[in-house]
Amino acid sequence: MRALKSLTLGVLVLLFCVGSIALVQADEVDELINQLKDKKWSVRYKAAEALGELGDIRAVEPLITALKDKYVNVRIKAAEALGKIGDRRAMEPLIAELKDENVYVRYEIADALGKIDDRHAVEPLIIALKDENVYVRERAAEALGKIGDRHTVDPLIATLKDEYWSVRKRAAEALGEIGDIRAVDPLTSALKDKYGPVQETAAEALVKIGKPAVEPLIEALGDEDKDMCYRAAKTLSMIGKPAVDPLISALKDEYDLRIKIAEVLGKIGDKRAVPALREILKDKNKDVRKAAKKALKKMKSKEK
Repeated sequence: MRALKSLTLGVLVLLFCVGSIALVQADEVDELINQLKDKKWSVRYKAAEALGELGDIRAVEPLITALKDKYVNVRIKAAEALGKIGDRRAMEPLIAELKDENVYVRYEIADALGKIDDRHAVEPLIIALKDENVYVRERAAEALGKIGDRHTVDPLIATLKDEYWSVRKRAAEALGEIGDIRAVDPLTSALKDKYGPVQETAAEALVKIGKPAVEPLIEALGDEDKDMCYRAAKTLSMIGKPAVDPLISALKDEYDLRIKIAEVLGKIGDKRAVPALREILKDKNKDVRKAAKKALKKMKSKEK
């Protein structure tokens, strides 16, 4: 009986503490909402920042109003806070302010739209892919990747030709997140991009798409550009098992391609490739035989 009383008392104390914390937070939110109307922009700025951290939905409407604050820094923090809260009531107001004259406001709004993850943001973000500012275009591409709508594939493919490598990288990343097979050929072409980060991201995107990317990558193994061949081989080895059967079938191709395919199969290490690799140990070309032998040796060492 005494134990039951102690337990009951403990529960009551806990409920009291939780209620007190909730009450304190409620008072804090109310105070911060009031501070959004303060005469000093620095107070409004800090209030918007704090409301974003607290994540209370009561702050949504006041923060929407703050999107029109005359001070840029307040508008930036209001957009950031609305993205953190993630309430869909903020969608239309954020979209309306995506035309803000300030670059950093547009940047934060694009980011917020991606976090809220609503299909209504797709068309405005597609338009933002052509924003005059590189950072806004980057964030728009990233946001579209988070939303994952297949209607954005063609605009993102077009963005793979943006003049800035950082935007092309974000577009490749977004296409990988969406995983649509229409992106395979453009992403394979992006393996030739002159900037390494774009090449790497395109490869990672192709790995995410998986099997549909295999045939174009096998074709790329025969590219005249040796660096392209290397990247295609590396991507195929990252795709791994889904690439094995098509690679085995392609072992009947011209000798220089057979060499590269044997190398990739060795890296993947799938036993299904063993009979085919043993078969080309009889190949007329000594380099093909050498590549097959090396691949089989590599696969054997992986078993240990």
